[in-house]
Amino acid sequence: MDASDLIITVGGSTSNSYVSLADLATYRDRYRITAEAFDDAEPDDKIRSLLMAASRLNRENWQGSRASSTQALAWPRTGVLKRDAVTIGYDYSYGEEYQSTEIPQAIKDAQCELALSYLDGFDDGEEDAIDSFSADGVSVKFRSSTTAGGFPPPITLLISGLIQGLRLMRG
Repeated sequence: MDASDLIITVGGSTSNSYVSLADLATYRDRYRITAEAFDDAEPDDKIRSLLMAASRLNRENWQGSRASSTQALAWPRTGVLKRDAVTIGYDYSYGEEYQSTEIPQAIKDAQCELALSYLDGFDDGEEDAIDSFSADGVSVKFRSSTTAGGFPPPITLLISGLIQGLRLMRG
């Protein structure tokens, strides 16, 4: 693998990453105090961590709609208000929306943060969230090493305003 395996075309039908390998290195330099795992990682592993992070982020229930039916990744999207937008009640919001050609910086940062977390040994536990199981006594023990949503806290903070939430409606 090499850096050309990362396809970062916004809205592209074959895109597989929101950021480049250089973007990941810049993020690491800017926002991480220590980064031994990144420094020690092989270039292939850095690329794989970015691909894994983009794939994982792609499975979230994002606000709005995909900008195109042919795009490979979840972003760009339409109908998503920027964080400084105002919501009045349940039905009315106003403020600037993300453009259909724009990837929010929070998404790019979340991919970098998650890729660095994977290099640090983070396991999102999606494949094996159950640690133990009993049949007769019906005892199931779930792994508790990840946060809700399977992300480390910094990533949850980055993307929380962009995830489609649940609303309690009284009938």
